[in-house]
Formats: sequence, structure tokens, C-alpha cells
Amino acid sequence: MSRNIRLFPSYSQRENQTTNHCLLILKMLYEENPKFLSEVLSKLLGEGLSGKVGVKFTQQVRRKQSIPDGEITQEPFSIFIETKRGSNFDEGQLLRHLENLKQKQGTKVLIALANYEQYEPNDPAFSNVKKIAEADKILFLPISFEYFLESIKVEGLSKNLADAIVDLEEYFDEENLLPSWKYRLDVVNFAGTYDDVINHNIYVCTAKGGQYSHRRSLYFGVYRNKQVDRVAKIEAVVDIESEDEFSIKWKNVDKSDEELVEIARNRRSYIDNSWYPARVFLLADLHPTNFLKTTPGGMQSSKRYFYIGSVNDVTDLAEKLKDETWEQYQ
Repeated sequence: MSRNIRLFPSYSQRENQTTNHCLLILKMLYEENPKFLSEVLSKLLGEGLSGKVGVKFTQQVRRKQSIPDGEITQEPFSIFIETKRGSNFDEGQLLRHLENLKQKQGTKVLIALANYEQYEPNDPAFSNVKKIAEADKILFLPISFEYFLESIKVEGLSKNLADAIVDLEEYFDEENLLPSWKYRLDVVNFAGTYDDVINHNIYVCTAKGGQYSHRRSLYFGVYRNKQVDRVAKIEAVVDIESEDEFSIKWKNVDKSDEELVEIARNRRSYIDNSWYPARVFLLADLHPTNFLKTTPGGMQSSKRYFYIGSVNDVTDLAEKLKDETWEQYQ
């Protein structure tokens, strides 16, 4: 059953809630100024929809049979959006959307909105869908939540609308719909376990309690003596619940779950592995740096996150952070 876009939707499925939030922002952009929506759609879809949002007012335009004194027109276009919180799409569902779009007039677009891990989305369902869409003169576009967010940040927005976009970004991040983990450094406050990290490329904490719940990050920072003196790429985080049970919290490398848990158990065997449940961070090579905390006092919490922007790899990150201060990344 179709529903109007609402500020407080009652959808039970999270994908429908996410779609509602995206459409609501687009609706708010249009209501503030149709040019804002036109600019956003041009960014998302290319110049094919540039200038097609909003009515046009013209005068004395020659037609075949007459020259009307004035004319008000709106070019037709239709955009279908299929949203997935992951990136696995059903080919049959997308093809049915194309069939429905064929009945529409004007420019026709099908958007597959998702959190794509790759820079070039390569869902198996897309290959055939792209061919059929092209044959039917329908524009088919896989678009990430990250790119959607970038596209709606246009110049000249009111404070209320700009704040709403910030809220949407926070929602995306909290729901793990953005690849922000790729640019996140998870700095952990170390004491007695420092040598375990350095010698065995492993950090272990309890899998219980909110203070030990870590957001997915690509990089790991070792803090002591008012500085981060080592950084490493996080290969995976494995929860070892017992001698037989385990779960993968996340993985940043292309290895099987079984291989990762074997590595985790093996590295943990060199330290105290007698307690459960244990959360094991598997780290790649550690690189020295000196990312400085210059404010008074030590690090008060067990962990802290930093958005470090785009870097080529952990070697590049270590060099980037040398002699930098935390304040420069706040």
C-alpha cells in the first residue's frame, strides 16, 4: 500500500524507514526551492535531468499550429528507488521495476540505493538489469548512501534544512549505511597489554559491556604516555565465546571466517587465553608514529575515534600523523 512521505513513518521494515528518510530530505529540498532538487538530481543522475524539476514559464513560443501568448509546462520524469541496507539485490525485483517504468512518460530512472563496499558496485543482479534498462531507454544507476549524502549538500540551504541533512548523516552512520569505517582510527588506551599488541599483533578485551563495544574501523591506534605511538590496519575483529563458539564482528580483509578465527585462537594462545568471552582484534603490521595529545591530563576513556580522511595505506597514515596533535583532528 502506497503512503505519503512522513516525518514520523510507521514502517516496520528498516529499509522502508531508510527510504522514507531519503525521500523526506528530497521533498524538503524541493519545498524550499525546486532548484535545490534539480541540482541534487543533476549530481546524482548526471545532466539528463538538469532543469527538468519545476514548471517552466515561457512566452510567444512558436508551435506547429499556433503561437500561444504564454505557456507553463513541466517535463515528465519518473524515478524509482529500490533500497537495500546491504548491497544484495534481487534481479527479478529490479526487472519488475523496469517493466513498470516502461509505462511511464518522459525520462525514466531506476536507482539501486545501498551501502556498496566497492567503489564500482558489482552485484551479480546488475549485469542483466543494465542491458535490459539500456534497451528500454531507462537509466539504471547503483548509488551509495555516501554519494547520496554528498549530493544533497548543496549551497544556500537554510539552517533547518542543513541541520536535517546532518541528522540524516548521523542516522546513516549509526545504522552502518556509510563506509565511514574506512576513514576511522580507533585509538585504544593501553596499560598492561601493550607488549601483547607489539609482540603478537593482537588486542584482546572482554566481549561484554558497552565500553568495549567498538565501531567498525579500518585503523587501530596504540595510545600510551600521551601519544599514539603505533598504528595498524585492523584485519578483523573476532568474538571468541567459548572453546567452540565464535562470531565475526567485522572483517576488513578477504579471508574466510574459519581462517580468521584460527588466526585469532593461535595468536591468543601466546597470552592468557583462559577466559571468555574475548573480543580479539587481529592487527596487521604496526607502524611507528607520534600522534600527540597536547591537552592536560591523560586519555580519560578506554577508546577514542578520529576521522583521519583519505590515506593510501597504514604507512601513509603513520607518516601523516607524525607530530600532529589530536586537536587538529577534532
